Amino acid sequence: MEVREAMIPQPPDGISDLDRENFIRHFKNRDLAEDKYFGSQPIPDFPILEVRKGKLNDEASVDFVKDVNPNLVLIFGSGLVKEPLFSALPEEKINLHLGLSPRYRGAATLFWPFYFMEPTYAGTTFHYIVAEPDAGEIIHQVVPPLDPEDGIHDVACKAVIQSTQDAVQLLEIYQSAGSWKRHKQRSTGKNFLSSDFKPEHLRVIYNVFDDDMVRRYLEGKLISKQPQLFRQF
Repeated sequence: MEVREAMIPQPPDGISDLDRENFIRHFKNRDLAEDKYFGSQPIPDFPILEVRKGKLNDEASVDFVKDVNPNLVLIFGSGLVKEPLFSALPEEKINLHLGLSPRYRGAATLFWPFYFMEPTYAGTTFHYIVAEPDAGEIIHQVVPPLDPEDGIHDVACKAVIQSTQDAVQLLEIYQSAGSWKRHKQRSTGKNFLSSDFKPEHLRVIYNVFDDDMVRRYLEGKLISKQPQLFRQF
C-alpha cells in the first residue's frame, strides 16, 4: 500500500488570483467528494506492507510479494510498477487505470476528459501491465452513469465505485473460466504527464462551465461522443 500525496495540495507560487481560487476550489471539492462517497474505510485484516512514495519497487516489496505468493494481482492507484517488483509479480497482473485507454493514458486521466469537454470519456480500464504505462491488453472498461447534479469529482468517485463492483464479477469470471477475453490496444492515444497539468486548465472547468458540464451534456447543450468500450459482461 503506497502512501498517498497530500489530499489538498498548496497552489503553486506566481499564479493569478483567479487560478489560485480555482486550484483551491478544485482540490477542496475533491476532498469533500471522496469523503462523501468513500468516508473512512477500515483496513482489511490481511497482510499489508506500507511503502513511501518512490519505494514501491524496492526489495522489501519483492520479499512481501514472494511471502504472499499470489496467483493474480490487481493494482490500483500506485506509481509505475518496475523491476525488480515487476518480475516478482505473477503473470496475471492487472491494473485498474482511472482513464479510458488508449484515449486517456498517464496522469489525471479523469480530469482531461472534462478539460476536452467530453465527460462521457471519464471512465476506467482494467488492463494487463506491461513496461509501457497503461498500454497492456484491455480486459474490461467502465463508465459510470451520469446524473445532472454530477460535478467532475462526483463522476470520478462514481467511476471508482462502479469499477470495484465490476472487479468482483471479473474475479468470478476468472475463477470459473481461468481467463478473460483480451483486447489489444491498437492506437497510442495521449499519454498525459503530471507536468502537463497547469492551474490555468481549471478555467475551462470552473470559469467556462462552473463545474456543470454533465448537466449541459445531458440536456443536449454539449456534444460528447459515446466511447466504444471493451467489456467482459
